[in-house]
Amino acid sequence: MVEKKRIEWLDIAKAISIVLVVLGHSGHPFLDVYLGWFRMPLFFFLSGILFKPVMFKSFGVWAGRKTYRMMVPYFVYGTAIFAVFNLENLNMLPDHLYNLLYGGSGLQGPYGVFWFITVLLLTQILLGLMSNLYKWLQIIIVAVLFVAGHSEFIIAYDWPWNANVVMIAVFYYSLGYYGSGIIKKYHDSFLLAASSTVFAAVVIILYANGYMDYYLNLKMSSYNHFILDIIVPLLFFMPVIYISSIIAKFPVKEVFKVFGQYSIVIMYLHLPVNIFFRTVLEYDVTSFEFTVLGVMIPVITGYIFSLTKPTRLLFLGQK
Repeated sequence: MVEKKRIEWLDIAKAISIVLVVLGHSGHPFLDVYLGWFRMPLFFFLSGILFKPVMFKSFGVWAGRKTYRMMVPYFVYGTAIFAVFNLENLNMLPDHLYNLLYGGSGLQGPYGVFWFITVLLLTQILLGLMSNLYKWLQIIIVAVLFVAGHSEFIIAYDWPWNANVVMIAVFYYSLGYYGSGIIKKYHDSFLLAASSTVFAAVVIILYANGYMDYYLNLKMSSYNHFILDIIVPLLFFMPVIYISSIIAKFPVKEVFKVFGQYSIVIMYLHLPVNIFFRTVLEYDVTSFEFTVLGVMIPVITGYIFSLTKPTRLLFLGQK
């Protein structure tokens, strides 16, 4: 069987996205504000580009396999991280496993990004189920969920697995899915990227000068305007994709492709790695060091995990 050729610019865009996630968590207040506007929506958007419709008759098997591949690493990482930071309190493991099972915004500290895994899984399953419907009906459902997801009634409740965030995430994910043909055609359009960059700069200037109140934090269900939540994140998508298409023309692309290959490992480990340096080793890393350590150590760890079948299954969700 011939292996399907990967889309280089898409792999690079995912690599840039995960680096931006790490950079945003590095503690720099300026970066955290502006990167927060689009870094997680961008991840859902890029993932949606590769989504394929699922036939209803095979939906159960498809959803089961996807859940298995994503949730095994979720609990393995969650347990391993707990053991590293709680060697003297392993009796608390049952409570921790319950917290992992419930998931959502309650997972903090070294588990601060675990919400993304459950939201991504539920988003994919939801769109997989919806893919059997007429496309116009799918779009209506996505729009209704997006608007309803911004209601105080939905936001106020602490949902297991951050399930309420799926109502927002499915918009960005489906946007990548529905627009995949256009995105693949115009991914290297300088005009589109430049125009988007100009408007993004205008938004930043308006915010910096106090003319616009905007924030977006999917994990904490913190979003204040569904119109701006459509416009603002999208302004940053095409510039990132265009930069990725440029990088794909140079040898440095191989480095980004490796980052993209182990993006999930980076997602899981960048916070624990830096918390370990700051608390256990008592070394106060800078934002730059946080980013470098948060990318390089997980990439090396991910490569080690890829060497054996058991670790590929447990930590990478691969056969």
